[in-house]
Amino acid sequence: AVQRVNFLDFPWVLDYILATRFNCSLKQIRHAVCSIVLTLRTILSAAVELGILVSQDGDSIDGAISAKPFIDNMIHVITECLQNFPLCLDSEFFHSFLEPLPSHLRFLCGNFHPLTHMQFEDSAKQKAFEAQTKAITQALSELPSQCSNLELYMSSQEPVLKQIQLIKEHLRAPLWMLMHDFRCLQGEEKLLVEDVREAVRAVTELQGRESGECNGWPQVMGETLVLLLPLWKLSALAVAKGQEAFMRLVSRPPLAASLGAQKLLQRLIEVLLSENADFVDITLWFATEPSSAALLSSSEAVEFLLPEAANGEEFEQFRKDNLARVQENIAVLHTHIIRLPKHLKAVISAHWRKVVEEVHLYLQLYLRVIEAFLEVQKEVRTFVQNQLFIEVTLGLPLTTWLAREGR
Repeated sequence: AVQRVNFLDFPWVLDYILATRFNCSLKQIRHAVCSIVLTLRTILSAAVELGILVSQDGDSIDGAISAKPFIDNMIHVITECLQNFPLCLDSEFFHSFLEPLPSHLRFLCGNFHPLTHMQFEDSAKQKAFEAQTKAITQALSELPSQCSNLELYMSSQEPVLKQIQLIKEHLRAPLWMLMHDFRCLQGEEKLLVEDVREAVRAVTELQGRESGECNGWPQVMGETLVLLLPLWKLSALAVAKGQEAFMRLVSRPPLAASLGAQKLLQRLIEVLLSENADFVDITLWFATEPSSAALLSSSEAVEFLLPEAANGEEFEQFRKDNLARVQENIAVLHTHIIRLPKHLKAVISAHWRKVVEEVHLYLQLYLRVIEAFLEVQKEVRTFVQNQLFIEVTLGLPLTTWLAREGR
């Protein structure tokens, strides 16, 4: 069966797949690592207890103030050693984990030695102190042989470790680039919303100066533009995928759009993507022809236009909820727009035309992200199937962050 995985989760899923595939071969290495980790945790636990003893009664212990930094140093270096363990160990991890261990061991011994000369006046505290130092001494004596065992096991399994490392490295670069592209898309969407807010502010001020009225229709216009972003995305995807193929889809059942409906759908795409698109004119066009938006956002159209295994929630929400809100807003806006003086309408159109230009730039980035995703999806599917004999399909996550950030 094909596993569908959100591409943002894939690095962790890949680690799980690799662990399932290779961990049996790395049993001795994993046991050796566990032994070292448990020993380090023993030292860490004892060092924490020593720190508590030293902090409890500084006046009754020789050199308590000078002892605390040595204990803190031990805790810090062990904590550093125990971070960032992958689910499936690889050669990169072992070099970053094993090679520094001898110097870490020397550092621990150097910081521990001064502690062995300390004395508590309180016999109970002294007894507890000696128990912790004894535990640390025993653990430190075990670490050299444990490191030698790990190095020996690593040498015997070096080909397997390198294979795991090569698999991770092969997929890391395209995934990281795609994640970077997604962060850029999120940033551009945020900037676009800021542009909408600025246009709303400017048009509201302009309307107030011209008429002395302070009504909220510019805010409604800004909300409508943001609500229409999913429709803009679908229009761009239709052009990128080929309008002929898309029209063949809508002409067939279950959509079975008439020739007239297909022409109106093509006109909607042209209106939204026109180089000189005017949002005031787009609003008036929607007031006269609302049906093509429903056709473009239909579940069949969305499934055809989006990549395989894509999250289509934003388009589903548009279809079920936001399209009705757009139509309500359009009815309100139409009343105000048709009454605008010619000179005022031209100035208002100029403000919104700038925002639409930003929408078109945002759509260019969106299409680049979709194209990059399709390439990575294909590469991951082929590579994982050839190397690990598992069928995996990367899923496209939501490409909008408006719902979680608030409009």
